Order: sequence, then C-alpha cells, then structure tokens
Amino acid sequence: MQNYKLFYNNAHFFIGKYEQSYQTKINTENCLLFHNSLNLKAIFSQFLSSEQNINLLYINEKEEKQIKKTLYNFFIFERAAGGIVFKDNALLSIFRLNCWDFPKGHVETGESDADAALREVAEETSIDNLSIEKDLGYTYHIFRDKHRHFVLKETHWYQMLTLSEKTLAPQMEENILAAEWIPFSRQNIIIENTYPAIIELLERL
Repeated sequence: MQNYKLFYNNAHFFIGKYEQSYQTKINTENCLLFHNSLNLKAIFSQFLSSEQNINLLYINEKEEKQIKKTLYNFFIFERAAGGIVFKDNALLSIFRLNCWDFPKGHVETGESDADAALREVAEETSIDNLSIEKDLGYTYHIFRDKHRHFVLKETHWYQMLTLSEKTLAPQMEENILAAEWIPFSRQNIIIENTYPAIIELLERL
C-alpha cells in the first residue's frame, strides 16, 4: 500500500492509507474516508472544477485497488519516465513552456521505465554517458490534452549521474528553450518557477 498525490495546476488530490492521526480531519478540511457508497467519479469531478485540495483515505489493500481502478477509468492514463541528472553537484534542468522542469517523456511499448528515462534525458538535452544512481519513485499530474480530455500522467523518476563534457543542446521540437546546469545549492531558481510535482520531487533528493 502506498500514498499518491495527484497534482492539477496548484491543487492536489491525495490518496493515502488511513492513520489514527487523521481522525479529527475526516469530513473536514476536504478529508474523506473511503466507503463503498462514495461516488468517486463525482469527487474527482469536484476536484477538477474547484481546484481545491482533497484528501481521500483508505483502510486496506482492497479499498486501495477500488480507488485506483476508478481513477484509471475516469482519466486517460499515460506513462512517462525521466531523470534528475547530477554533475559536479549541479542539476541538469530544462526550460519548457515558461517553467523549469526535468527531462522526461513517454515510455514506449516494450521499453522499461529505466531505459525510457535514459533515452528521454539524452534526446531532450543531448547529454551522454548517463548512469542511474537511485530510483526516486513516481509523480502524478493531471492536464488537458488538445481534445480537452483530462489526462493522468504517471512519471517514474530516476536520479542519474554523468561525467560527460558534451555541450548541452535543448530539443527545440519539444518546446525546450534551454538546458542548463543549475547548482544544487541554488535550486531555489527552479523552485520559484516550476510545477508542484517537481517541488515534491526535489524534496526526495
């Protein structure tokens, strides 16, 4: 059993296992305890329209599976993988759609998440000689595609290392305007202009 935090713009939908400490928050502060008569689709719709944080708690693995099944039926589901690359205590960051981000992309059929992450980092920045150092887990964010459908993207992230001296070259066709090494001590440059899921990801380093 695990926790999930789905980001939509600046709001999040938290799905996690019930703990005794949550008791005073249930049915207040948008904190709900799952039960079979709960209309999950209506709750997802409410979250998307209000963009207010919602916390949904489950008790056992069976309930977790019920929530996940409804979640993946409600949204169009996509899988992606990406990497946070370190070199000389600096982070490889990309500037795309007016925000700082980390390279990531679609996992191809038959491709492992790790291979997809390595490929996407190389394609989007032209960096080479990459190695995976640590599995950073997943982030989840919701967006609307060109048909205005809601898409839930699950991204598997890896911490990587490179010793490459190759000049960075942003993949312009993917709307990446810059690829830069930002000192880890100055990660506030990223945090001040990025997405909530990326801020959460940085906290795992």
